[in-house]
Parts: sequence; structure tokens; C-alpha cells
Amino acid sequence: MESTGGRFSEEGITEIAIYKYDGHEVVDRLVSLVNPLRPIDPYVTKLTGIDNKMLRRAPRFYELAKRIVEITEGCAIVAHNAEFDYRMLRQEFARLGYIFERNTICTVKESQRLIPGQESYSLGKLCKALGIPLSSRHRAYGDAEATLLLLQILIEKDSTKQIVKTAEAPTHILSRQEIKHRLILDTLPTFAGIFQILDKDKNILYIGRTSNIYKEMNHILCAENDDTSRIIQDEISSVTWEETSSDAISYLKYINQLTTNRPILNLDIRSRRMTKGLRQFFPLDKNMVIVDKGRNVSEKAVILVEKGVIRGYTYCGLNYQIDNLDVLKARLTPIPNTPDNLFAVRSYVKKNVHVQIIYS
Repeated sequence: MESTGGRFSEEGITEIAIYKYDGHEVVDRLVSLVNPLRPIDPYVTKLTGIDNKMLRRAPRFYELAKRIVEITEGCAIVAHNAEFDYRMLRQEFARLGYIFERNTICTVKESQRLIPGQESYSLGKLCKALGIPLSSRHRAYGDAEATLLLLQILIEKDSTKQIVKTAEAPTHILSRQEIKHRLILDTLPTFAGIFQILDKDKNILYIGRTSNIYKEMNHILCAENDDTSRIIQDEISSVTWEETSSDAISYLKYINQLTTNRPILNLDIRSRRMTKGLRQFFPLDKNMVIVDKGRNVSEKAVILVEKGVIRGYTYCGLNYQIDNLDVLKARLTPIPNTPDNLFAVRSYVKKNVHVQIIYS
């Protein structure tokens, strides 16, 4: 597959090519551009040659979904870096409310197992090393044809028949609860942030903070020996989230959401008291602007402490938005001036030497 690029949970498929191989020959195929209903990253257009104009009249994923289910029924999904292609497929099906479950075979991993010592296991360099013709690189049909030829070599080398065994193994039949969990997981992002787990009545059961929302939720929904996780597995209905790149802002939002919502499955956070050391860190006669990395390379995360009082946080893209106090204050999301919040800011600044501090 080819995709629009961008964040994993937000990107869409732009081209798909499926060759159904029965161990001897290709018995069916599906090759199509796909309208992702979202713009393509310019870098991806340069790489693949697929632009937004080409996709305007292409079928949407839901128009191809039935055909994809039929052509892959009873088969294993084979791809070079199968984790990417398989999750992209599951994500698109999850958006339609459908569970797509297949066994997978990754030709990267199988090549590393059966053809050790290669300089690179990228599809292009591996094909060159093995003399596999590779036309239309970075187009779904070209890469799929090359992967098929690579698969044939791998099957021949696989004396233990692990590839064939994986392809013929029965697909795991999901329980109703597993289906619910899979639908939730396949729409979650992989970036850092705060997430809220809701029950069927939209009550917040649990609030979490993590560097990878998908990975953390997968851990919670798979845990077997944790009482809190088991309750979540039974009661979860949906997950909401927000991206937070700065650890300082992430922690500030986290503790304030806990204080405001008091989820039943979160432990009460420790309430801190104002101490002399905490007060001395924030001068009473100056404004303190803490500047950290933002959610992307052109953005900064900013926290304002005005004369010892924490005012709030915001994200800025231009220097004057930070340097002009009136502009900065107008952009702020306010937070309470509590010892908890001041302690969080102080702790983060002390641990991270890259954080810029501006006094005025």
C-alpha cells in the first residue's frame, strides 16, 4: 500500500495492490488508487508520484472494502514490513466499524531469518542483492510484484516450512470483548499525550499519560493480572485523547484533569504544600517564561509564571507571540496557581537542561 503520510492514526491509503498467490501462481488480483479524503504530504507525492489530483475520482476505501475482504479470505497478508500495511488495513476497516483479522507474514523478518548478513533489508536493496526486477518503486503494484518474487525465494529457502505453516494456520477467532477492544485500538494514535477512557454512559473511568497512546492502551487491554486493567477491559466503551509533546504541559494537563474529573480508577494524586524552596524558585518580582518543544518542529510550548503566579500554557509558532507579554497572555490556557502545578514546572525545568527560561 501507499499512504498519504503524516501521523499514523490520521493518514489514509492512496493506493492498494493485492496479488493472491496459492503457492504456485497468482490466482486473483486487485490494483487500485484510493481516494483517502485527506491531502497527501508533499514529500510522499515526490516519492510516489501520486498527487491529490490523481485521486479525486478514485474509489474510496469503503467502495473497495468488500472486495478486499473477499480476495484475502482464508489467506495470510504478506508484505515487506507487514506491521505497517496490516495496521493500515485494520485502521481503515475500523473506521467502518469492521474487524479485519488475518495472519501476517513479514518479508523483512523472514529475509533476516533466511538470508542473514545482508547490508540492508529495505525492499529496493534486497531486490538488487537477489537480482529481483523492481519496476515502479514506491507504487503499490510495483512493490507488491517484487514482494511476491521475494516470497517465492524465501519459501524455497525455508526448509522448516514456517512460512507455509503461518499462511495455513487458522486465524484467531475474536471474542465479542476482543472485537470491541480491537475496534478501539485500531483508531488510536501512536504519539504522546493524555487519554481518557470512557464507559458506555460517557463517564470517565480512567485518565492516563503516556509517550505512546496506542502502546499504553494495548498494554491495559491485554493485562491479565491487574485489577484496574480488568475493570477497564469490561467497562470501556471509547477512548478520547489529546496530543502533548512537552512533558511539562503533559503533566500539568494530567494533574488538572485528575483534579477536575476525579476518575474512579485513578489513585488520588498527592496534594503538595507551598514550601520555601518552591517559592524561591519562582521570583516574585519577575515574569518567568518557560519555552519547550512544541507538537511539531515549527512550534514551541510555553508556560507563563507571572510574579510567582502560574498563569497557564500555550503553543506558539512565532517569536513575537512569546516575547510580547500581552499577546502571550491572550493565547494562554489558564491553569490554577497551585503548589502541585508549580512543583510540576520546577521539577521539569530542573530535569531538562534544554528548556529555555526567559525573565522579564
